[in-house]
Amino acid sequence: MSDSTPPMTTPNSADLQALRSRAHYAVLKANKVLVLRGWDDPVYVACRQALDSVMILLNQAKWELGRTDGTYADFQSEGDKAWNALDIAGQFESVRAHAERIAADCLEGRAPNVLPVCELEARGTEIQFAADVPLVPSICPVVILAGSNYDMGRQYARQVIEIYGGWIFRRQAQRSFSEDERREMARWEEQLATYMPEILDFVRGWAEGAGDAGVPMSYEQVLAIWTGTLPPSRSVRPMALALTDTHNKITTAAYLGVSTATLDHDDMCSGACAWGEATPDGKLVAGATTDHDCTFQATIVAYPERGNSFIYTPFSVNGSIPVLGRFFMAGHPGMNSKGLAYVHHGGANTGEPREQWGYGVRRGPATFHLMQFAASAVEARDIQIGWPVGDTAISLGTAGGLFADARYGCSIEARAGSPDNPDPIIREGTYDALGRSYSFLYATNNALDPRSRWLNAAPAQGCRYSLAGGWHTFDPSAIFSGDAGEAFRRLSSKNSEGRNRQFYASLMLGYGRIDASYMTTVYRQTGSIPAGDYDEVCAAWHKGAQWDCSAAHRANAFTVVMEPAADGTGRYHACVGPADRALACRDPGHGYYYYDETNAFWTLTLADTPEQLVADAGNTARREILRAGRMLDHLAVGFAGKALLSRYLDLAHISLQKADDLCTGADLPDRDSKLAHLAKITRYFTRAQVRARQVIEAIEPPPTDPKTLITPPVAGAAIYNREAV
Repeated sequence: MSDSTPPMTTPNSADLQALRSRAHYAVLKANKVLVLRGWDDPVYVACRQALDSVMILLNQAKWELGRTDGTYADFQSEGDKAWNALDIAGQFESVRAHAERIAADCLEGRAPNVLPVCELEARGTEIQFAADVPLVPSICPVVILAGSNYDMGRQYARQVIEIYGGWIFRRQAQRSFSEDERREMARWEEQLATYMPEILDFVRGWAEGAGDAGVPMSYEQVLAIWTGTLPPSRSVRPMALALTDTHNKITTAAYLGVSTATLDHDDMCSGACAWGEATPDGKLVAGATTDHDCTFQATIVAYPERGNSFIYTPFSVNGSIPVLGRFFMAGHPGMNSKGLAYVHHGGANTGEPREQWGYGVRRGPATFHLMQFAASAVEARDIQIGWPVGDTAISLGTAGGLFADARYGCSIEARAGSPDNPDPIIREGTYDALGRSYSFLYATNNALDPRSRWLNAAPAQGCRYSLAGGWHTFDPSAIFSGDAGEAFRRLSSKNSEGRNRQFYASLMLGYGRIDASYMTTVYRQTGSIPAGDYDEVCAAWHKGAQWDCSAAHRANAFTVVMEPAADGTGRYHACVGPADRALACRDPGHGYYYYDETNAFWTLTLADTPEQLVADAGNTARREILRAGRMLDHLAVGFAGKALLSRYLDLAHISLQKADDLCTGADLPDRDSKLAHLAKITRYFTRAQVRARQVIEAIEPPPTDPKTLITPPVAGAAIYNREAV
């Protein structure tokens, strides 16, 4: 902050969050200017490196804000010192100023100065730290589990601590519980024991594994991650926002001090899938994003001794998202060895009668159970209809969601009457204006079924409906007519409508040839955002303005494209952050950028055994490294980005060599150690894949518009009905 800046009074949480949003907006504007240049421009290379330095500062500022307002409580140990609010405000202002200078330098063709930042260090883990602030890994780590559910819980805790360090579970390991909390956990535990007792075995194993790795955790402390400690909600709220652990005096509120009048965005997700006649070979293909500030997550590859093997990525490894709060180990997407996919949470919430709300199963344990034991989308649907309605007032508080296989797909928007007199709302296809059905489904964060008018905390006057966009309201007076939880849901409908229209248009346009490449391109297709400064764009947004938006945007935390299969060839392609660096914001000023952002996927094949999965990951890494090397060799000597791309390829070679070194001469005493060893090899292979693909995609940028993949049109393809959209 300059000397001419007026002295700031002590900011409250709302002030600090506003400063954080402005810092994000400045970084995003700098990134927008940056991507107009290319890898052959020296200014591009310099600005990219300068922005990485800014991101270290931004991560530190967000972490310190989380210490102060409690939004990072589940990631920080008891006794961590809260920073002075004025210091945090100064950090965000510094980030904003640096980002604005980088944008100006980039526009004027100058190479900016790289900021001096603290030295990054590993601290005995696989991630990097800036001082004491852990940085989210830019390549999603993988853990490999096998055996009984008890075994897999133990292996999970040990491998996660190996990746991140003991701090990742330490906050939870310090929790104590009141008698009221214990009674509530026992009620949720009873539901798990009735419907999915293997989850409780996983919990017991997790507690043992954490202790083995030096972070003693009790069964209760782990159970609370999966169940929460409070009774079912009687009012609408998203995830665990605005909750307080009253016994421990630790808040997980995401908008402390923020009124509905200043709630200008929300963080949610998207998913889409196509099967049968929608795809070239009749197989299932699916894509999904989680939309929030990406956190400390791990993709689970599980080979249980009972049931199906599966791949699944929870939102984070400890059941909590900074700022958003606790979510009971939910996440998406996932797929299993029977070819079943859990694509997305399905968009809608709170459609069941209030008198049916109560205890049941949370989305996280439900998804684990269905991936392990359901053999088809029909079976996944029917199992869920047999569970209680549950805590439907909370996003992800109960079962439901979008499931598909190669023959059928369904999105469960509500489960009224379950399990005694089921009267669910389930979408089983997508329709055009003439009532013709198509074999694809999509979901964002609003209700899409015509029967779902009153879902998602609809305002008293109800919502508007469009065939492609679903139920929505753009009216600020309707959105903010209730409390913050209701406003959050209504904002979800507002920003979902446009994302749904983009899905409808893209999937209709590509009908008949929607494969993994096409789905990936859908997730690289940007929307737009109006010109203007932050205040102007926000003011227009609050007045109900709309613009072309996309499910692919700067708030994508994790992007996955899946090719599930029942023959051991299912493939899972995953990328931290958005799949393309040039994506726009979804709503004003709201989006994220990551240190060392890659915008590139790794690929895993869910083979019959962990050893086969690891071998396939290694073969993929070798192929991509060879391809990247050939492409790099053909670049002109004066190509500006060649040195940085060569560094990425060097990182790929280093990771491959480390994996190869681990593959030889290992004499391990037990299965847990062998699986941890295989998982570590896999993480080196996936890092090698991503670094090689960074090179490949810098030299030959992948398509970002699905229309470029469908010329000439395919005979029999669906005609995109513009009136329907």
